[in-house]
Amino acid sequence: MNKHLIIYVLTLALSACGGSGSTKTPEDSSKVASSPDQPAKSADNLAIPNNQESDTYNILILGNSHVAGIEVLLTNIFTHAKADKTINIETRGGMFLDTIINNESIVEALQNNQWSHVILQGQKYSQSHSVLYPIDATVTWIQRAKAIGATPILFPEHPLKNRPEDAVYVHGIHTNIAQKQYSCVAPIGLTWNKALMLSPGLDLHSSDGNHAKQLGKLLTSLVLYETITGETADLLTFVDTLPGDASVQALFGQVSSQTIIENPPCDF
Repeated sequence: MNKHLIIYVLTLALSACGGSGSTKTPEDSSKVASSPDQPAKSADNLAIPNNQESDTYNILILGNSHVAGIEVLLTNIFTHAKADKTINIETRGGMFLDTIINNESIVEALQNNQWSHVILQGQKYSQSHSVLYPIDATVTWIQRAKAIGATPILFPEHPLKNRPEDAVYVHGIHTNIAQKQYSCVAPIGLTWNKALMLSPGLDLHSSDGNHAKQLGKLLTSLVLYETITGETADLLTFVDTLPGDASVQALFGQVSSQTIIENPPCDF
């Protein structure tokens, strides 16, 4: 049964986990992610392929340490919710997107397989919100994904502990990238903000205040699940092999779906 949450939208500052910095913090998320980069020419900016109803979900995940463990949780969610589908997920993690832009083995892995979705995490950003890092590599990965018919999904990571403004800042960077090169943006950090607003006692961060615990990774995975399939995470039933009890999993489904309603990931 779908439960509807009436949740007030937070007006937050701007930020999450990545690079380092210089000066000037713009007043809103759209300005934060602004850069001198010009929008791609139409010939180089294909529409987003819609693979939500594919019979087989072949998903490639690229990113740094924040993607660790997502593959296992996503596979578990899909196995439970999509028993009629074939699910294949591969992760190439531990790296920023710009550092692997010319990595032959990863480029070949992308181009020589029939991926339905490519999840891209690892765009550098300033934790102090004072430097805007180049987005060229992320744009190139988006173009490569669309060229093979895959849906590119940007993964703006969750905020640092006790810094909800990080989520707004990082989400803004990624939505601006998606405006320059059409792609989906999974509202991961914004969903974390909503969950922590409703239940401040949730233990989502690891001891370093940066990376996610298993519970936090589950929340991230639910946002990705709905972004990939277009089907509401709020309708998922309790899975005892996933982190969290029934009430926590229900809350996570609700906040994931509500945040996606408020921040649609894909403009197909």
